Amino acid sequence: MTGAATMRILLVSIAVATFLVRGAAAQVPVSESQWATALGTWRGTSVCLVHPSSCRDEIVVYRITPKSGRDSVAFDARKIVRGQEEEMGVLTCRVTRAVSPAIDLTCAIPNGLWRFRVRGDSLLGELRLADSTRFRDVRTIRAP
Repeated sequence: MTGAATMRILLVSIAVATFLVRGAAAQVPVSESQWATALGTWRGTSVCLVHPSSCRDEIVVYRITPKSGRDSVAFDARKIVRGQEEEMGVLTCRVTRAVSPAIDLTCAIPNGLWRFRVRGDSLLGELRLADSTRFRDVRTIRAP
């Protein structure tokens, strides 16, 4: 066997092992305490990153509640307009990773993907459009 063939086998083996480890990590059950850290009310900002656009910076309130099982949540998104909450919609989000002390949530929408990370009393996130453009930046804290 040539040195190039040996190198190819080694690289393929590493790639397969990496894929298997990532897949196993993604399937690790989320503990109840980890999962529960995402639940609750979050308040903060959602800032537009694409200018000019019809997008506007917003003060937001998110209420995260359990959905079915421990791998998905309902994300009730609202914005504050003239001191009042206005409904923006409810997202279904999946727990995509839970490695203490953080939990990651992913919410697919028709034109993009929301990603959020809960760590302690902060929930940070972003919206990326289908073409990978980073469209919004979200920074919130747990509300009492």
